[in-house]
Amino acid sequence: MRSLPLSDPGTPDVTSPLRFLLHTAALQWAPMVIGSGVGTVWLLSQAVLPAAIGKAIDEGVVAGDPTALTRWALVVLGLAVVTATAAIVRHRYGVTNWLTACFRTLQQVGRHTAHAGTAVTEKLPQGEVLASIASDGPRLADAFDVTQRAVASLAAVAVVAVLVLRTSVPLGLVVLVGVPVIMAFLLLLLRPLQDRQRLHRKLSGELTSIGTDTVRGLRILRGIGGEEVFLGRYRAKSQQVRAAGVRVATWESALEALQILVPGLLVAALVWAGARATVRGEITPGDLVALYGYAAFLTSPLRMLVEAADKYARALVAARRLITLLEVPPAVHDTGHAVSPGGDLADPESGVVADAGHLTAVVCDPPEDAAVLARRLTRFDDDTRATFGGTALLDMPVTDVRRRVLLAEDDAQLFSGTIREQVDPEDVHADTEVLDALRIADAVEILDLVDGGLAGTVTERGRSLSGGQRQRLALARVLLREPEALVLVEPTSAVDAHTEARIAGRLRTARAGRTTVVATASPLVLPQVDSVCWVRDGHVVARGTHAELLDRDARYRRFVTRDAGVPVPRGATSDVEGMA
Repeated sequence: MRSLPLSDPGTPDVTSPLRFLLHTAALQWAPMVIGSGVGTVWLLSQAVLPAAIGKAIDEGVVAGDPTALTRWALVVLGLAVVTATAAIVRHRYGVTNWLTACFRTLQQVGRHTAHAGTAVTEKLPQGEVLASIASDGPRLADAFDVTQRAVASLAAVAVVAVLVLRTSVPLGLVVLVGVPVIMAFLLLLLRPLQDRQRLHRKLSGELTSIGTDTVRGLRILRGIGGEEVFLGRYRAKSQQVRAAGVRVATWESALEALQILVPGLLVAALVWAGARATVRGEITPGDLVALYGYAAFLTSPLRMLVEAADKYARALVAARRLITLLEVPPAVHDTGHAVSPGGDLADPESGVVADAGHLTAVVCDPPEDAAVLARRLTRFDDDTRATFGGTALLDMPVTDVRRRVLLAEDDAQLFSGTIREQVDPEDVHADTEVLDALRIADAVEILDLVDGGLAGTVTERGRSLSGGQRQRLALARVLLREPEALVLVEPTSAVDAHTEARIAGRLRTARAGRTTVVATASPLVLPQVDSVCWVRDGHVVARGTHAELLDRDARYRRFVTRDAGVPVPRGATSDVEGMA
């Protein structure tokens, strides 16, 4: 029994779709070989069954020999037992190969997307990424399930051709010529089917993207009354997907029917020719029965071969899409070996310096520059010259940077699970530590909103919670990690003023003696920090305490207080500061 998911899914070969499939097969060659071998036994035992029945008729029934009839009856029974046993084992290996290939591919995609980070969604739409994970992995795995049947079918067709040739050369030639003609005809019908499948897959990805965007922005859409507009877009696109799906189903149903009809015509031709040969005395009655058995049996491997061709084509399409995702270069390349002693966290590009052991605020104008700056300070891509304790982040191992310098952005991401799992996903802290982190983030009240306290369930993406509650849970999660350097982007943007003031005061106490950067323009948070870096157009233009900057920089004062007409004298505090 193989344990899934795999401990090591291996490194995929993204040179081409075919090499991707072959490399995946090479990584699980043993079950593939065993499955193909058992599958071959399964079909060959069925292929020679008509020959045994024909011998039983000729040597037992026609010749009137009970011993021969008994002997061949036992052979038929033995073949039936072999067929049944091999079918069970073949199916087991088929499922094993499918699951292994599917899990391997999904693990490779998951590992790559985690390593590549935001580079994936910058290159590909979110819906395309989700569609690749949801459908391309299973479609690729179908090729590994059908392979053992395809190998067995080729072997069975070859054996049947030899048996028919031994019975009658003309009839054997009918099989040898008829089977390739049928296969060529059915394979020609696969191309238009594949074109329709590719279009359906493309439209499905676009529909998923629209749905994802709509759900993520539902609150905004409701606020501006745009729900119906996006609903109309989704409805129109879903109709396109439905129409494409109907075209695919229509062609598939026609192909299914032809897979019965065309081989059936071969069976009819073979039986008709065999009957005439029997009347002429060229073959025995047992040979005629065997010939009919061969012809009837051939419909099964022929259908399997067409199915295999269809699934291989789909797998190649899926592999091509997966390669597109797997080829996205990671935003961060781990080539560093330096060890930082810790200390100041600095960004030479902007001039921001967060003193070691202090709480530093960064006020950016325009505000969207804060997220870019925060990513440079934490090396979320290689486009950074930031340093930690004088050591360039690019010179440090990525795992070391992630462990010691933590970024918490303003889009709080939660997952389905318990409150405790949201705050301590690695389950390495005691309940008292988790509760303390919740207290600092002013999130203890959330425990009263769900049944079970820390064991209470949070729905997917935290939809059962408000934006402020999700933000506070995410803040508690990063605080519990206690990194040497913590960079927070607008950590209180979704909470009310009183909650924001409490969090700001507790944050200062909780992070005392450790380097903390808060990107915010909140007049309730700024009085709590040790120093403020005033950044305009990507560069520090002033630095000092909040009170000092209020006193000497009118533009800063207008930006953080949203009051252009009331100057704040030296040493005085504004009303909003007094609230803190």
